[in-house]
Amino acid sequence: LTMLAEWVNTLPAGEPVVVAGDFNDWRQQANQPLKAQAGLEEIFTRARGRPARTFPVSFPLLRLDRIYVKNAHASRPKALALKQWRHLSDHAPLSVEIHL
Repeated sequence: LTMLAEWVNTLPAGEPVVVAGDFNDWRQQANQPLKAQAGLEEIFTRARGRPARTFPVSFPLLRLDRIYVKNAHASRPKALALKQWRHLSDHAPLSVEIHL
């Protein structure tokens, strides 16, 4: 997380940043350091108070995946734990509209 925060901080100030993926953060400890060190905000936490449940896709219980933004507005976050997505991954995909 420290390396990610350091890399984000090398980007030009004010530029929009999106970081997304499987953080395997089942203990939900990534949000605070990424916000404090790099100004990244997790969009599901901002919109709903906690990250989305994404694993396993057949019955999502764990909150492993994240979408972080900085200098961008995000709306309509969704976890797509729908039957048509289940053959693609063992994690439910996340979607969001990002306004730059």
